[in-house]
Parts: sequence; C-alpha cells; structure tokens
Amino acid sequence: MNAKTRRTLTWVLAAVALLCLAVALWSFTGGEGEPAPTPTPSPTPAVTPSPTPEPEPTETGDPDLVDGLPVGAWPITQERKDYVEDSLTLYIPCIGITRAVHDGTDAATLNRGVGLYEYAQLPGEGNRNVSMAGHRNGIDKNGNITPYAPFYYIDQVGEGDYLYLYDSEHIYRYIHDSTWVVEPDDWSPIATTGYSCITITSCEPIGISDHRIVCRGVLDQIFDYSDDFDFIANASEEDETT
Repeated sequence: MNAKTRRTLTWVLAAVALLCLAVALWSFTGGEGEPAPTPTPSPTPAVTPSPTPEPEPTETGDPDLVDGLPVGAWPITQERKDYVEDSLTLYIPCIGITRAVHDGTDAATLNRGVGLYEYAQLPGEGNRNVSMAGHRNGIDKNGNITPYAPFYYIDQVGEGDYLYLYDSEHIYRYIHDSTWVVEPDDWSPIATTGYSCITITSCEPIGISDHRIVCRGVLDQIFDYSDDFDFIANASEEDETT
C-alpha cells in the first residue's frame, strides 16, 4: 500500500469515527440537546400475595388448645390435607365476587384465582381460621394495571357486610370484623385465633407487593345448603326483612 493510499484510508476511518460519535451523542440526548429522561417503571401486579418466609408448622401438642388446636399457631391438619380442590366457593356480595377456592397458594394456583393456605382450617364452629390468598389486580399486555383479579375491591368490605363460604352441604356466613395492613413477612393473620373466622390476604397497595391487606370476618351462622338461599350482602338487609 503506497503512502497516498494510507493517507486516504486514515482520513476515511477518522471520518467514520466522528460520524459514529455524533450518532451516539444524538441518541443519548434524544436529539434535543439534553439527556433523554429515564423511563418510570410501572407498578406490576403482585405475584406473591402470601407472606414470606413460611412459618414452622405447629404440632397440636401445644398446651393452649381450643377444640384440639393450638391458638396463635399454624398447624397443618389432616382435614386440610384432605381438602378437595374447588369444593368450597367464596362469595362476597358487597363487592360482587364469586370464586372457587383452589388448593394452595403457590404462584400457579393464585394465577387461577383464590387459594387456600396450607395452614388454613376448613369452615365450621370452633378454633378455625379459613385463611386464603389471591391477587389484588391484573395487568394488561401494555403493563397497565387492571381490576381483573379477585380482591381488587377487598378494601371496600366494611361494617355489617357478609362474606360467605359454601359447599354442597352447608353455607357458612361470616360478618366483617376488621381490615388492616401488615408487613409482607407477617404470618400472624393466618394463625389460629381461638374462634371461627375467615381471613383474606392480598397485596397492598394495588399494583405493588410491599405490604399485605388483611380482611377478616367472624362466623355468624351456618345454614343447610339450598339453591334458593338468600345471600344478603349486609346485616342491615336482614333487619329490614324482620
């Protein structure tokens, strides 16, 4: 290669380098002479509405027993192990949701709807906390939050509102007792309480999973199942019919 050719090649390479530098600077500034703004991440639906880490199962030999179960603990009962998938249905008329209760609270199960904690008890009288979890919101293909999840409106359940669980034989009616927020690793809401209740956990606030909202109802009455049962939404409706 002669000296003239080398000089020509050197000038071409220098010009290409300058062009690449100019393009890089233009991309960084968004073509407007100022740095492009950093995109703000959108909140995403919680994928782990269950508390973490898991508590240690508690044996029923605890001295503080009510109806054969320890209070303030997380026993795994044989009755719970024998639970048949979707044999219970959750109905909360004041927010218009009806959901089959699935077996477990792993990610795949909660993506299908409402799941029963491994440490839950089944409904009935006595020391039973029927604890369950579900997503608070959905998310569309563009990353936008949607209300298409079981517990989007769970914070609207309030005084006098009824929550129902039913199977092929019985209807268990619970009345709202309290709603509160806990840290994501707080398992206390799903521990046994010494009385019969239903406990729903989900993410708080909507679209973020850094806390848990807890909604609890206390067993009000047990009815025999019938197709024409009157699922009233609030205790005030019952007063109007008496």
